[in-house]
Amino acid sequence: MNNTILIIGASSDIGLALIENIDEDCLILAHYNNSHDKLLTLSKKIKNELVMLKADLSSENKIKELLNVIEANYGTPNKIVHLAAPKLMNIWFKDVSWSDFQNDIDISLKSLVMILSRFLPKLAKEKRGKVVCMLSSVVLNIPPKAMSQYTTTKYAILGLVKSLAIEYSNKNIQINAISPSMIETKFLENLNEKLVELNAYNHPLKRNARVGDIVPVVQMLLSKESDYINGINIPITGGSVF
Repeated sequence: MNNTILIIGASSDIGLALIENIDEDCLILAHYNNSHDKLLTLSKKIKNELVMLKADLSSENKIKELLNVIEANYGTPNKIVHLAAPKLMNIWFKDVSWSDFQNDIDISLKSLVMILSRFLPKLAKEKRGKVVCMLSSVVLNIPPKAMSQYTTTKYAILGLVKSLAIEYSNKNIQINAISPSMIETKFLENLNEKLVELNAYNHPLKRNARVGDIVPVVQMLLSKESDYINGINIPITGGSVF
């Protein structure tokens, strides 16, 4: 059988590091929205074939086009990593609009639902598959203030992961999530720099998470070592959240 990994949000810092560290023979389908320069550079360094696929996840039609291209040209990916999320922003609820919620829902939740709706039934027939979804430590304990749209969407994805893990548990498909605390990536560029520094200062290890703390966990969840792990949300917090 083919071994194809679909990474949604592959041009993110975590997506790039994951691609660079994939050590199995596979076809990598790398979704991006804006810039593909780093993906292009990376594609020349790795041993696996990497196909770059552009799509605006805020558009339902663009998601459908992406899925049609994948299915027509590359079949059904047996491993799916969903990393996509809109830029993190602090907005107090009194100032938040429904469009802010809708943007988070479209990019993070709707895209995931549409992707899994297309591919999970096919993987169920093959009785194989692995799905890894990026959540956040906001779903682990008391969420931060002024991030209601982000927190709500992450909880919805957690519910989807739990529900689908049960629904497909007898099909040899493992569906899991990870919940890192604040990671030092470009994803934080819209947050106040002092807030990021304060978060690191208050952490037991006196630092925020790094990409290198996250990627090995994703790799494990994509490997055979995770065949008996299903419906789990793994905290990656360095002991800051229990």
